[in-house]
Amino acid sequence: MFKRKPLFRVLGIAAAFAALLPAAAHAATTLVINAFLPPPHVFNTKVLKPWAADVEKATDGRVKIMFPPNSVAAPNQLWNSVKNSIVDGAYLFNGNIENKLHLPQLAHLPLGSTTSKAMSIALWRTYDKYFKQANEYREVQLLALFVFPGGHIYGMKGPVNSPQALQGLRMWALPGVPARMMEAAKAGVVATPAAKMSEIVAGGTVDAFAGIPEMDVNAFKVGRYATAETVVPGALSAPSFSLIINKQKWQSISAADRAAIMKLSGESFAKRMGVVDQVNQAARTALEKEGVKSTEASPQLMDELKKLAAPLDQAWIAEAGKLHVDGKAALDYYRAQAKEAEHDQD
Repeated sequence: MFKRKPLFRVLGIAAAFAALLPAAAHAATTLVINAFLPPPHVFNTKVLKPWAADVEKATDGRVKIMFPPNSVAAPNQLWNSVKNSIVDGAYLFNGNIENKLHLPQLAHLPLGSTTSKAMSIALWRTYDKYFKQANEYREVQLLALFVFPGGHIYGMKGPVNSPQALQGLRMWALPGVPARMMEAAKAGVVATPAAKMSEIVAGGTVDAFAGIPEMDVNAFKVGRYATAETVVPGALSAPSFSLIINKQKWQSISAADRAAIMKLSGESFAKRMGVVDQVNQAARTALEKEGVKSTEASPQLMDELKKLAAPLDQAWIAEAGKLHVDGKAALDYYRAQAKEAEHDQD
């Protein structure tokens, strides 16, 4: 015959168990997402953090996102940092990992840029339609793709607006497509990460710089050295980025909450980039007020840049073919979608 437990003890155990249930039901998953750009950068403050707040709201607090005060790794190490669970997630510059991500580099191709928002939307749509099958993100979970405004040419001793003006010109250029374009135009190029450009420009090593948007001219404090901006229609290049999450961490989140996060990511995330366009336009206006004269690239310069751009397009298309992707169709689709999205008021 079993001995009956005192009623107060039974009730106490039940109460304690009940007290645990809400905690278990509402246990939060915290995603630590690395931000390598400076904390005040418009992308961090106006795009990433509002998205994070919306994720927490959409999951009723079950998924929280926090950002370390400093980057946990160098920009070119962020993919491995996420893959190896050093950090749960990160956004990274696709140009730093061309060996892993060939297909998203199409956003970097010259003379095809529109607005940041439009390019971001177009890149996600192109990924969804053409790139997903190549499975380049198999080591991580992709949440979003986005593109910053395209870069132009800035002269420190007057405008740079002809093929002849580029020849032999000492110039800092953003590594990747801008540097390749300027080297092909026979400029004397110094290519370093953008974070290092200010010391080169300020030190008088170069007489021009190229490949960054107006907002970064201000951010890196080199606008004071420019006297003229040559605006290249379609831009020299535009930098694209990926927002990724560790696969195991992603799978630890419930299916319902993963669906809620993806609803806020992808194309929805891309649409948030409109605020970056606003900041870039304000930066252009500020440069003009500071005396930097802005002119559109001359027909002669554009003809030269188109000649230099064609081999880069063809090289990307050829590499896409090796991944069983119709590169020409994908590139045409991306540029058509970018132009369409540029006029979309949504």
